[in-house]
Amino acid sequence: MLALSAAIMFGIADAVAGGVFDVVSPGRVAQVRSLTAVVVVAPFAIHRGVFRPSAGLWKLAILGANLVGVMFAFYWAIDLLGVGPAATIHFLGPILVLIWFAVVRRVTVMPLVWAAAVASLVGVGLVTKAWAMDASDIAGLAVGLLAASMFASYLLVAEWVSEEFDPFYVGVWGFAFASAIWLVVLPIWTFPTDVSGSAWRDLAIIGVLGTAVPFLLEFAALRVLASSIVGVIATAEPVVAAVAAYLLLDERLAAVQWLGVVVVVASVATVQRWGLPEPVAET
Repeated sequence: MLALSAAIMFGIADAVAGGVFDVVSPGRVAQVRSLTAVVVVAPFAIHRGVFRPSAGLWKLAILGANLVGVMFAFYWAIDLLGVGPAATIHFLGPILVLIWFAVVRRVTVMPLVWAAAVASLVGVGLVTKAWAMDASDIAGLAVGLLAASMFASYLLVAEWVSEEFDPFYVGVWGFAFASAIWLVVLPIWTFPTDVSGSAWRDLAIIGVLGTAVPFLLEFAALRVLASSIVGVIATAEPVVAAVAAYLLLDERLAAVQWLGVVVVVASVATVQRWGLPEPVAET
């Protein structure tokens, strides 16, 4: 229930973000998300005694840079493709991690898992209606694949640093470094001054209920469940995002696109459960 609640919150936050881009840019939304997460999660980290800086912080700075790339590319893809298709393509990250394990680490992969990887590509074709794409759709697909690549990179870097640090420590400092990078790239004094009250409400939802709270829920889930199971449950996010986008933004998907969402989610769940030696859930 903890893991599923986190996935639902992440998915709803995706739809809320899709509705605020006409007021605040994707980069600014990603910036607010990181800053809010640090402010909310830091007290828990301090209470657990895992917020003290230690040697090797440069590795967490790399993770923070990955987080910046993941969030920006994902929100950019939402802006171009819509919430449902972007969230679905973004979740190809574990498929790319699978390819990394198979090609670089020479890990043996079961035929079922390779079949799931191939099926995920078919699912992406369905959700994006590849047979009827125009130039703007192709650009959106390219950005979506960039988001998936950044997500895969994030998962691999998170695995690397988690071998040395407590996972909760990794997450908190990852957000902290991401926030620092955003403050350099987008100085806080250049933030738009004409943001409406409803937009600020949406930004608060994205930062608190769509990032910090599900982050804490996921780590609580990881204390009682294997990461592979948490990873499978996390794949509910694209479905939740698509449903939330329909309810909140009236963003409709055709039947064939819904089929694509289901195919990708099932494929990624298969890879998370049986394909990765050390699966990690989304942060």
